[in-house]
Amino acid sequence: MAARLYYNDSYTSEFNARVLERLNVDGQPALVLDGTYFYPASGGQPADSGTINGTPVVDLRTRDEDGAVLHLLAQDVLGETVNCCVDWGRRFDHMQHHTGQHILTQAFVQVADAHTVGFHLSPDSVTIDLNKTNLSAEIVAQAEDLANRIVWDNRPVTAQLVAEDEAADVRMRKKPGHLLTGGLRVIEIEGFDKTACGGTHVARTGEIGVIKVLKLERRGDKTRVEFRCGGRALRDYQQKNAIVNAVVATLTCKADEIEPAVLRLQDEIRNLSRSLKAANAQLIEYEADRLLHEASQEKGIRIVRRSYDGREASDLKLLASRLVEQPKVVALLGSSGDKAQLVLGRSADLPFDMNAIIRQALPLLGQARGGGPPALAQGGGVQASAEQVQAALDAAEQALKV
Repeated sequence: MAARLYYNDSYTSEFNARVLERLNVDGQPALVLDGTYFYPASGGQPADSGTINGTPVVDLRTRDEDGAVLHLLAQDVLGETVNCCVDWGRRFDHMQHHTGQHILTQAFVQVADAHTVGFHLSPDSVTIDLNKTNLSAEIVAQAEDLANRIVWDNRPVTAQLVAEDEAADVRMRKKPGHLLTGGLRVIEIEGFDKTACGGTHVARTGEIGVIKVLKLERRGDKTRVEFRCGGRALRDYQQKNAIVNAVVATLTCKADEIEPAVLRLQDEIRNLSRSLKAANAQLIEYEADRLLHEASQEKGIRIVRRSYDGREASDLKLLASRLVEQPKVVALLGSSGDKAQLVLGRSADLPFDMNAIIRQALPLLGQARGGGPPALAQGGGVQASAEQVQAALDAAEQALKV
């Protein structure tokens, strides 16, 4: 099996290697090299990316039968010896977060006797899953503080191989099915943690910079902890600081006054919303009286027909409900725009099935759907012009006379 050189050196990002084998994997050309610094996905850490002879490495896999690293390429490359470049930005981000995960995991063990049972690292999210729930904010803060003290101590991080029967004090999430090395690979953070791990790590904890817990989420009988380290933590702080500064400028308050200011705004919005809703209901009452006064009559039935532009469906429904509170009234209401609507209603003393009628009218709006009880039906939600809405109301009115 070709050497996995990253086991002893996570920092080399450019190297030359001899091609031992050329093959095709899932339609992609692939190489096996005599030694590689490219890390294939394992243990929650994603694979590296980079190039071989300038050609992008599209995937890295471990071959089951012999543990060889398969370097899948965008296209074939020539030569018995190839130049390889690991994407250093991606590699160092993984080194910071994988080492940071070891530290945060041990911090939760010491502070809360909460053990990590899962680890996930992706470009968008970094999480550990703990085997406990109901962790208080105080406990989380203590674990975070302890983790950062270890970072700022700048302690050495070393890797060594030990026999499995000598690993009693080594933390393992799960025992490996088989070893790719001559023993169990143990990552030690001086005086703090020993963990069995095959990933890439920084040489000293200070390179992590900072560990910041972002949020906790309960997952059944576990707690998912999302966190950031190093460069990602800095970018997260920069983004949130920009948001805070923008909010402070908008609310003309200090940063520590944002929460009470927002709570006051929420109260004001709720009060204004209640007032606006009451005023709107009153206006609709007046509008219903006017429309009833202007309504045409046929065989003793008042028919109120109106088309609007961009009116809310809730307004149309409330207006129709008010109209049909009166005896012998039919309401045929529509609104054109990006979310066109039809609302058809009738008084309780009339026999029309407005659900059946709206199903005849809605196809004139396009792919609109809807329905409802016989007394009040509505539908729409598609873009339709004023002419389409008028045609739909024509169809509804014609259906009344059948």
